[in-house]
Amino acid sequence: MPLIKHHYPIPLVNKLKALLSFQLTKEAPPPTPIVYVDKHLCKLSNNSMKARNMGLIPLLLMILFTVYLNVDDLCGSWQAREETIQRRVDSDIQKHGENYFLSPEVRPIDKQSYDLLDEEGELTLKSYLYARHSNKHTAYGSYFYKKDISFLVFYVITIPLLLFFIIRFKRQAPMVFDRDKQIVYLWYKGKVRAQHFQDLRVYEDFQMMRIQTRGFDKHNNMQWANFMVQPRHNPYYNGSDAYEPVLAFICQFMEYGREHVMPQHEQWQTDDKPFAFFDDEKPKDFEQQLNAILTHLSENDTDIPLDKDNLPLSTGMDMSMSMRLSRAQSRESNKDVDNSE
Repeated sequence: MPLIKHHYPIPLVNKLKALLSFQLTKEAPPPTPIVYVDKHLCKLSNNSMKARNMGLIPLLLMILFTVYLNVDDLCGSWQAREETIQRRVDSDIQKHGENYFLSPEVRPIDKQSYDLLDEEGELTLKSYLYARHSNKHTAYGSYFYKKDISFLVFYVITIPLLLFFIIRFKRQAPMVFDRDKQIVYLWYKGKVRAQHFQDLRVYEDFQMMRIQTRGFDKHNNMQWANFMVQPRHNPYYNGSDAYEPVLAFICQFMEYGREHVMPQHEQWQTDDKPFAFFDDEKPKDFEQQLNAILTHLSENDTDIPLDKDNLPLSTGMDMSMSMRLSRAQSRESNKDVDNSE
């Protein structure tokens, strides 16, 4: 017996009795992350925008802060180097006269410092960078050169990429529970995903709840898709106590209707809508894709059967693939028998 027992998505219908008897607080708003309820529909959002706000944006701000620190350090060093050279040049002029640096007898080290200044006696950025990266002016010129180039390349690559992903990060479409049709659907990047409510499967762990739907891939093969829900908006921990009210609300809505779960509102929508520049637009062929998926699910037994311990009898593939796998295993076992004879 394995020390670690694997958990698999289980049919929501297995928990339906307990969820229908769960006591909801009907005077309070629906549990997070339910975002919309009316007579026909209940919509459930995921945590993608929160993940952007908690991940990409803080990372960008952190990198911009390091840019500020590096630029401030560079400007401070530039100013300090300029003041040092100016003091040294003024000191030499006072000692040796105004024409000291025009004399062929001037010391090379003094001449190098004097040549860094422009006609107005100031150290330009170009001259400072030359002095900073040249081994003639500092013992660590090569080190500073490699360090500055590395930081510059890092910032040039990461900052535009992060800005691109933050701006282009689309607000994902919610999962829709249609009480009239008793189906669940959503769309993601132009692809529709759906499932009959009675066949819905849910996987729960300490981090998130995954609601499984079906959809066609680019090769027109039916596949599973996860809709990840984190009610506490915490990317690391949520827990079953956060999932149960959400599932109970959805199941009671689908079973008894809006009047049962929200008698005080005919229509409700949350005000908590994370900011995004773009939304994941509804596909133009939404109805055709939805009908194709539901027709396929109705006409083909492509579900994953479970045993009494909620372990899959197949490997998570469609039954046709499972049957081919079983046949292959059977052929292998027959070969073993023939070889033993």
